[in-house]
Amino acid sequence: MHGLVLGNIICLTSRFIQYFCIFNMEHKKKHILFLPRWYPNKYDSMWGLFVKKHAQAASLYHQISVLYLEASDGDKIQIEEKQEGNIYTLYIYYPKPRNVFLYFLEFLKWYFYGYKRINTENRVDMLHVHILSRMGLLALLTKLFYRKPYVVTEHWSRYLPSVATFSGKTRIALTRFVVKYASCVMPVTANLASAMKLYGLNNKNYKVLANVVDSSFFRSSRKGSGSEKTRIIHVSTFEDKSKNISGILKMLAQLQANRRDFVMVFIGHGIDFDRLKALATSLNIAKENLEFTGVLENAALIVEYQKADFMLMNSNYENMPVVINEAFACGMPVLSTDVGGISEHLNKERGRLIAINKPKDLLTEFDWMLDNHHLFDTKKIRKYAQEHFSYEKIGAELSQVYLKSMNDFAK
Repeated sequence: MHGLVLGNIICLTSRFIQYFCIFNMEHKKKHILFLPRWYPNKYDSMWGLFVKKHAQAASLYHQISVLYLEASDGDKIQIEEKQEGNIYTLYIYYPKPRNVFLYFLEFLKWYFYGYKRINTENRVDMLHVHILSRMGLLALLTKLFYRKPYVVTEHWSRYLPSVATFSGKTRIALTRFVVKYASCVMPVTANLASAMKLYGLNNKNYKVLANVVDSSFFRSSRKGSGSEKTRIIHVSTFEDKSKNISGILKMLAQLQANRRDFVMVFIGHGIDFDRLKALATSLNIAKENLEFTGVLENAALIVEYQKADFMLMNSNYENMPVVINEAFACGMPVLSTDVGGISEHLNKERGRLIAINKPKDLLTEFDWMLDNHHLFDTKKIRKYAQEHFSYEKIGAELSQVYLKSMNDFAK
């Protein structure tokens, strides 16, 4: 009898301790280490900006550290630190080795140096990899050596059949191991998740997690151009192979034969910027119908979103460009080619979709949007963006993934 009572007490005590630990885990901020392949740095402030926004979203609920490694052309090691709110970033720039073997050794050396430095200051609870494969390999090694779980977020379109640049037997085999042993894999679209699985990148916990839109876009409201001309924006990196800006320019050259009541604004810069400006000149597109602004950031960029009536994207291949999310946050409809995961968010309530390599369809739908963009419900578009792309929404989803992953790993 006494043994039975004692056994019940031990059982109840054990359950109490278990529930207390789970409760404590779920209500205490955890220290999450981000391992991004792309991240804003001293050489490029826009590189992987969408990863930083994920970090900012996660920092609403947890303590975030970021370890960014880059093999640079300099001959000196440079280590920089930055604290922004709940985000601590350690940048390590090291001389680029001359051969692949030394490159890998230096990469490992500086990773474990950075990891130990961050972990000593504040014990790391888990890792969050952004963009495979090499950063995922580091997370897998950390899991083996230090017993830390990790999750993966993938943004890269290289898995898509239209791109298909994910290759190499060794790379694919190692990536399969990384994905298999991750606690959760979070592509930014369902389309990307399907493409990854075609390569045998299997995991029992796939979860789609969208890119974040900066809160400043939600605070803005569309003001319109204030003129009789419809104002359309295109925002991209000016890489014509994927973005097909040349197709837009050719369409505009045709359209201006019938109407001139529009201004097409191209925002951004990239490898094909000068060539595309030259193409616009050779096509004799009227200057009053065309603007090239170059790169715009922060308030200057938001002003252009505020003035625009709709956005145009004509990509040959894409995953889910964050500029579409930003347009929705401003209540703006979008006309886009149906590529990647765009159709997962863009429907008839928020714009129009067209097939790729259909110049006539592009001309017809653009002409329709010039006359009918005002029919879309701005408030509904903004509400959709708030419910799917805000810091609070994405941060809460990440927090749930982190806590579940750590809880499952501890069992």
